[in-house]
Amino acid sequence: MKLIAQEKIFDFKKDDSLALFLSEEFNKEKGKQIPDDLSAIRERIDLSSFKGKSGETLFFPFADLPNVIIAGIGKMKEVDRESLRNSASTVTGICRKRKIKSVYILPPAIASMKPLHVITSLAEGLYLSNYSFNKYKSRKKNENSFQVERALFLTEDREASAAFREIAIVGENTLLCRDLCNELSYVSNPPGIAAIAKKIARGKNISCKVYGQRDIQKMKMGLLSAVSRGGEHPPHLVTLTYKGNPRSKKYVAFVGKGITFDTGGVNLKPTGHIESMRSDMCGAATCIYTVKAAAELKLKKNIYAVFPLCENLLSSKSYRPGDVYRAYNGKSVEIGNTDAEGRLVLADALAFTEDKLKPSYIIDIATLTGACLVSFGEIIAALITKNDTLAETLFHSGEVTGDRLWRLPLYKEYDEDIKSDIADINNISSGRNAGTIIGAVFLQNFIKNTPWAHLDIAGTSWYSKNRGYRPKYATGYGVRLFIEFMKNMEI
Repeated sequence: MKLIAQEKIFDFKKDDSLALFLSEEFNKEKGKQIPDDLSAIRERIDLSSFKGKSGETLFFPFADLPNVIIAGIGKMKEVDRESLRNSASTVTGICRKRKIKSVYILPPAIASMKPLHVITSLAEGLYLSNYSFNKYKSRKKNENSFQVERALFLTEDREASAAFREIAIVGENTLLCRDLCNELSYVSNPPGIAAIAKKIARGKNISCKVYGQRDIQKMKMGLLSAVSRGGEHPPHLVTLTYKGNPRSKKYVAFVGKGITFDTGGVNLKPTGHIESMRSDMCGAATCIYTVKAAAELKLKKNIYAVFPLCENLLSSKSYRPGDVYRAYNGKSVEIGNTDAEGRLVLADALAFTEDKLKPSYIIDIATLTGACLVSFGEIIAALITKNDTLAETLFHSGEVTGDRLWRLPLYKEYDEDIKSDIADINNISSGRNAGTIIGAVFLQNFIKNTPWAHLDIAGTSWYSKNRGYRPKYATGYGVRLFIEFMKNMEI
């Protein structure tokens, strides 16, 4: 979708479509939210039944005027960036259903928000909802394939065009992240994702290093090797490096979980939980497209993206509960449950990242625990860190982008829960409590001194239903969050 800023009132043709955003106060203001320039339209539309509630829409087709789409934004005092994104998504939905290629956007005046924030929020909602994953549908059944080609915004803000360019870059990479997460696991397998990383490394200031099975064994990554034992494909460890600021030696490292399919191993997942496990590599996908977006934006930051890739499948060679394996950093780990595999591959990747790459900050992102989904649903991801600077910057970035986070504690007392009788630590707790926190407690054993944060995106990366501008299944969570974080973090 092309986003265009236009200073003057639109020169409409009869086949054009105009989107207006009205609040619940519309009726009280007697139509003042529709400017006098559009008086001909205002006089022709019947809004007597329109309440202005968020998500509410009306469509008015005219023979001699542009088609008019009315979208509710709710109460003025409750409007924010996220609610505007969701309201904009309803406009995209109508346009796609009615095969409208171009839509003119009249942004609402919201006293509590900067005009630029209003139009950028609407633009993000339009762009990110203009998506469907229909690769495997036949044309006849591909009812949701239509894409809106352009959106024109009435605005005099001189920063709008530059903001739209950024939205298009970050938005497109978010959609590509969704594509990779939605892709079938026999396509997005370890070598398949490694090949994507190599392709992305053709971009300016990006380089890629792929470590194969022999490299992983030579580096004594016993945990990554153990998880991959039952898989059809050998494991990979991939590093993408973006050097946007050659004058600086400081880097932030994003470490993403890349389990390309997770059966649970010997602790096999049941029906109802296993079907969507091609999504267990969403953390890795986020890291890949964060680097690509940063390079295309020419961000003056330095980034490492590190992601271990393997399958957790069930076979005669699969690792088993009760086994003990030694990690990259030398710690021994007892396997309490083979379905707690994500923390194992991340452990080796985190220790490697700190030891070899020596970044200033490390943030891991993973579909780690079902407990996170129980705690927060599909709305918020868990944030666990002892570093207040990371916590505050990540939280603020989430509030701006809508990729929201909530911080959980990491007290020393939790260490007791992963003690092992036969190894240094166990990969699970002896009980069922505090599952999301326990995942982070395990991971902190593989970080020595580097400021580190853990993001559990088990709920936010994959939706059970459409929610506003985020579709059912892969959401692309994290790409926009990390770009905003990079813009705000002093590195």
